[in-house]
Amino acid sequence: MPTFIETQFPIARLSAEAYKERKAVSGQTLTGLGKWWGRKPLILVRASILGMLMPASNDGKKDREVFLKILTMDDDAIWLRCKPSAKRKTTRAMFDVQTYAERLDDCERPENVDGPSVAAWSDVNAHLGTTATSLSELIEQLGQRTFGHTPRVGDSFCGGGSVPFEAARIGCEAFGSDLNPVAGLLTWASLNLLGGGSSVQDEVRRVQREVFAAADQQITDWGIEHNYRGERADAYMYCVEVKPEGCSYFIPLAPSWLIDEYSKVVVDWQQVVGSDRLAPKVAIVSDAELERFKKKKGATVVDSRVVDPFDSSRSWSIEALRGSDGLRRWTNDDVVPRPSDVFQERLYCIRWIDNEGNRRYAAPDATDNARESKVVSLLRERFDIWQTEGYIPSKSIVSGYNTDQPIRERGWTFWHHLFTPRQLLTHGLLANLSARHSDRKLAAATMLNLGRLADWDSRLSCWLSSKTQIGGGKNTFLNQALNTLFNYSTRPFRVLNSAQISLSNQVEFNGRGSVEVADSRDIDVSCDLWITDPPYADAVNYHELGDFFLAWYDKQLVRAFPEWTPDARAELAVRGNGEDFRRSMVEIYKNLARHMPDNGLQMVMFTHQDPAVWADLGMILWAAGLKATAAWTISTETEAAGIKKGNYVQGTVCLVLRKRTANEPGFLDEVYPLVEDEVKRQIASMQALDEGGEPNFNDADYQLAAYAAALKVLTQYGNLDGKDVEHEVFAVRGKGEKSDFQAVIERALGIACDTLIPRGLDSAWRDLSLVERYYLRSLDIESRGERRKGMYEELARGFGVLDIKPLLKSDKANGTRVATPTGLAASVMGPVEGVQAAAAGLPAARGRAASSGPHPFAASPLRHLMFAVRETAAADNSPEPGRQYLRDTFGQGYWGKREGFVNLLEWLAALGNAEGMQEWTADSEAARMLAGRLRNDHA
Repeated sequence: MPTFIETQFPIARLSAEAYKERKAVSGQTLTGLGKWWGRKPLILVRASILGMLMPASNDGKKDREVFLKILTMDDDAIWLRCKPSAKRKTTRAMFDVQTYAERLDDCERPENVDGPSVAAWSDVNAHLGTTATSLSELIEQLGQRTFGHTPRVGDSFCGGGSVPFEAARIGCEAFGSDLNPVAGLLTWASLNLLGGGSSVQDEVRRVQREVFAAADQQITDWGIEHNYRGERADAYMYCVEVKPEGCSYFIPLAPSWLIDEYSKVVVDWQQVVGSDRLAPKVAIVSDAELERFKKKKGATVVDSRVVDPFDSSRSWSIEALRGSDGLRRWTNDDVVPRPSDVFQERLYCIRWIDNEGNRRYAAPDATDNARESKVVSLLRERFDIWQTEGYIPSKSIVSGYNTDQPIRERGWTFWHHLFTPRQLLTHGLLANLSARHSDRKLAAATMLNLGRLADWDSRLSCWLSSKTQIGGGKNTFLNQALNTLFNYSTRPFRVLNSAQISLSNQVEFNGRGSVEVADSRDIDVSCDLWITDPPYADAVNYHELGDFFLAWYDKQLVRAFPEWTPDARAELAVRGNGEDFRRSMVEIYKNLARHMPDNGLQMVMFTHQDPAVWADLGMILWAAGLKATAAWTISTETEAAGIKKGNYVQGTVCLVLRKRTANEPGFLDEVYPLVEDEVKRQIASMQALDEGGEPNFNDADYQLAAYAAALKVLTQYGNLDGKDVEHEVFAVRGKGEKSDFQAVIERALGIACDTLIPRGLDSAWRDLSLVERYYLRSLDIESRGERRKGMYEELARGFGVLDIKPLLKSDKANGTRVATPTGLAASVMGPVEGVQAAAAGLPAARGRAASSGPHPFAASPLRHLMFAVRETAAADNSPEPGRQYLRDTFGQGYWGKREGFVNLLEWLAALGNAEGMQEWTADSEAARMLAGRLRNDHA
């Protein structure tokens, strides 16, 4: 019997709920425990488990109603979830006419409400034949019915712990495993700290308060954060400085010396007579001067070059300053640069706060520098013993994709080099004071606290100004990298308290979860449902980035979890996209399939856009003996911003899989039409949701859906055209050679591109060539705000267009724009003088304009139509030259094309009204005039 998730899934509402959860940022339930990459929304996990347990009936509409009631996502429950303050401002009728996403703005998340109402439970039980009064009771009853016991849910790539945590919270037996002990610790803490109930959390908070109070007193006694005015440090700002050859002074380095836009605070540098160190001057400036600093006035790092602050004509390459042999490698006992090092460091600004909460910025004086020296002295006194005990890191950095950056750019070779003496002293003090608590839960909380502090307080923590509030330090992992900085921030101890782990009261799980640190290939625990988000071709290097945290846990982890290996075991990490990756993944998913019953299910979450990687994934699951029974695209990510901007999808494809018990053969000539039908069905269902205002999938998401639809068809068969599955997975192929599987996947993309017809072009579409379709589809996505270059490249792949540059006005990474008729390249439109001559009615000019260029678009009818628009615009919107050009070019064929031309011109005419398409205003008006002339043309 199929389950609910194999027949339908409310992806629009789930997408809106997942988006709301993501937008909570630090308010998400698990993020307060510590940093991990790619945690899946808890509401998606909850819905997935319920969808795999709930049977599908013959009444699909009722199934959906009941499913939404259980998740408190039906209309009545949404109103009950609405916050009282919002209810006072609206009525139920006004609330219901809003889109689902709009209603969620003022609602609690499903995890923060008690659950369905008594009336809702009555409907649920009547439909499902259950007697539940809570979600956990329902899960128990559905599990007993299907598997004969409480359902067991597992995740062998548990990462930040979303799947085990949510599974345990809703009443399942949960199992999580990961090769990385940092992920293991986060998952264990989610089950045993967040899931330990209020008594456990109260004890953790009590110990945290005691430790922080003791550390605060010690910091005060040392006198390293207070000044003679009775103020306490609120922020420290440091920078790198360098003395290039030919320069008589050290140049402090920063891409901007704007400290706080909100308070109009900047730093200027002045020369000091008799010294080779410049002096910082902290000042509050006028609005006009502030604007100049916002435009990088005085910046001393520009385009990877050091710029003399007093003579901008002088600059030095940073790479050249590092030297041909690179920088000196720091040794374990280094905590600050040696005098002979190329890059030095200095404190250049402090923000102070007094007892009344007033803040001020100031350059450091002699007493501040003396306190800096004292910090180094205090650290050196404790350095050896603290490393031995594991209070501060002692591990060396292993060279790798991410970890090479700090080695190459700063010469740092040990993890503690990524922290200033002040950071090592305060963090180590907290670790030392916490060590007296040997209870495993308290030890776990201590380690996670150190991890949170390390993320928010390192030499990689940038300082961000703000125009709406005072500036502040940001965390190390703003992105998935270890980026060294020229200027950075350090948090004084009083500010560290806000960076410790956050615990919100959750239900007690009663021991319903277990965690292992193990290779997925070695797992011997059986689960009824496996939900995994596996690594893939360009996966995050968890083993490297996790070492940043593991360096702080190290010896403490051994004491608290002696059964775990305190090493990321990089040699076992599944990564890459070659044969080793595929072989490892096949072994893993074969193992998971072995450790689930025949009526069990798996869900694999995937977000990649490369068809070759999708082909790999499909073949991996195929070879593991699994078949896809459903695929749903859920919007799980917030919009990309800042340094994360790029060709990012907003959706995650959730593949639902079962064991393939039969091995029926498949034949490519039969598979292709089945794939085409499934792709069209999947896209049609998503378009229907988009047209309802939810959830606005982008083109990347439609592409993912096409790949998933192809996998759903392909994995039903035991072989394709008689070819053995495993042989196909591991076959060695020449460069550019594709497997049959990949060819089908790429065909799915082509079908998707061909299916997604721009609104208003349905009648003209069938007569267009692929390159013409590409140009119009590109205009279509541009008119909807798409500017990511990757999207235009993916479209080109789908339409088989090899060279898109002549069709684009701009191909910037996040500023791609399609060329207008008057802006198309000469290689596809002909020389400018040809346009002018043609507009004047000279036959020779028309001949040159009509000649084919090297690009396939050059000879297309659409190109000629674009030229006619260009002629119309050049003639002050007189359509006669454009009409005559088309009649001369196509002769008697003009009359057969005229109606199609009018359709295309009217579509182009509407472009100028789209937001952000102002560049089309003139050409759109010309297209409108020409459309009117052609519509009324007669033989």
